[in-house]
Amino acid sequence: MFSVQRVKELFSTLRFRIVMWITFVVTVMVFAVNVGVREIEYRALRLSYDDFLAQEVEEISGAVTKSQSGEKEKLFGFLKEKVKENEYRSLFVQIFDNKGGLFWASNNAPPVMLVPAPSFTAEYNGPFESSSHHIFEKSIHKDAEKYYVRCGFLQLALQEDIDLVNRNIFMVSLILIVLAPLGGYIIAWRTTRPISKVIETAAHLEPANLKERLPIRGTGDEIDQLSTTINGMLDRLASYITQNRDFLANAAHELRSPLAAIRSSAEVGLNQCRTPEEYTAILADVMEEIGRLTGLVNRLLLLAEADAAGLAARNQATRLEKIVHEAAMMFDAVAEAQDVRLTLGVIDPCLVPGDETSLRQIVRNLIDNAIKYNRQAGEVTVNLRVDAARNQAIFTVKDTGIGIDREVLPRIFERFYRVDKARSREQERGGYGLGLSICKTIVLALHGDITVESEKGKGTTFIVRLPLADEAAALANSGDRLGLTPAKPAASYREHTSNTAAAPE
Repeated sequence: MFSVQRVKELFSTLRFRIVMWITFVVTVMVFAVNVGVREIEYRALRLSYDDFLAQEVEEISGAVTKSQSGEKEKLFGFLKEKVKENEYRSLFVQIFDNKGGLFWASNNAPPVMLVPAPSFTAEYNGPFESSSHHIFEKSIHKDAEKYYVRCGFLQLALQEDIDLVNRNIFMVSLILIVLAPLGGYIIAWRTTRPISKVIETAAHLEPANLKERLPIRGTGDEIDQLSTTINGMLDRLASYITQNRDFLANAAHELRSPLAAIRSSAEVGLNQCRTPEEYTAILADVMEEIGRLTGLVNRLLLLAEADAAGLAARNQATRLEKIVHEAAMMFDAVAEAQDVRLTLGVIDPCLVPGDETSLRQIVRNLIDNAIKYNRQAGEVTVNLRVDAARNQAIFTVKDTGIGIDREVLPRIFERFYRVDKARSREQERGGYGLGLSICKTIVLALHGDITVESEKGKGTTFIVRLPLADEAAALANSGDRLGLTPAKPAASYREHTSNTAAAPE
């Protein structure tokens, strides 16, 4: 049913706009071509008439020159025949003698007063026009006398031919302008049909089923590029949704175990009356499981905050060497207990973007893993270098553990992914598989990069690259929050701590 709304929808479509633009362009081109063709045809017709008159004048001049004095009737007959042959062109002929008198003229020739006789002061050969006729004239000599041969036709004849050309051009132009919208619609339909397919496919996509993809026609044009781009986006969305589903499933699994343990402990305590010591032991087990739950929930909240782009405020900056020294002091006792030597190499002072809490997560997690998954009498080496050419701080943690299989290296930053527990020398301290994922999330939020190099049987090296912060701007924005106090020297950390190090955040 016709309605104003449907008309508005039609006018707003890309197909309609393409049709209108094609029609507009065709109309402008037709108008320009029309003007140009008319001018060219007008000049061509004039030249054609001039050539025709020149040939006729030349032929008549030859006949006059060759005629004998007693053959006037024969000459006049020839001239009459010539005029009759070209009657459709309204051709007329005039011949003037050497005194300017009219020697001969066809019946359709104009009066001399309308087309004056030629002046006899100079030789002449060429076209000219009067108000009503187009004429070609030539002077000739015969028997020491001068004659003038004049041929012409009415301007109206030329105008009729021009009008005929104009009518033909107008009809062709009108047909082109009328057909332009139809042709434009066909072009627009063929152009927008793949886009309609894109819209149709996108309308059927659902989070539960992201397997459908747009067809690639193989033309390599913009539509194919658009389809390829959308397919890539769908691949990324499908991967993201799959990861989130796995993340939720793994999180639920990890939460279920301590909750089940807490429930079991509570049921054991409620089954019968127990001594205070037994209740104390049960509550200790419950508190341990609650601690595990708290740690897991904190890590999940951190990842959720990172996914919401709320991690690591950009207007903060921190002395990274201070964080590294503090972490080394913290884990020195842990390393000694594991019979692992923790060594600080080159520690360059540097200022990087990010808050202290986030940067501690990176440093502590990497050092803790290097110690945890090392071998007996192994070594962990920590370095912090400044690459001034690339404006980067490069933090490396290298261990001498048993290494990681090449096949699993691409997956170690996935959430809840844990390499085989055989790597750990203390399986009871196994984590949730979130530490490296948190590290990568924080590093990417700080516009940095984290990579891993590992060789089976020789050890693993984690490399973190962070951009350097502008110190003056950081001081202005953050003030005392930067922690710009001088860091303690990297001496023997075993002299500075005797307490058990805290677990990484």
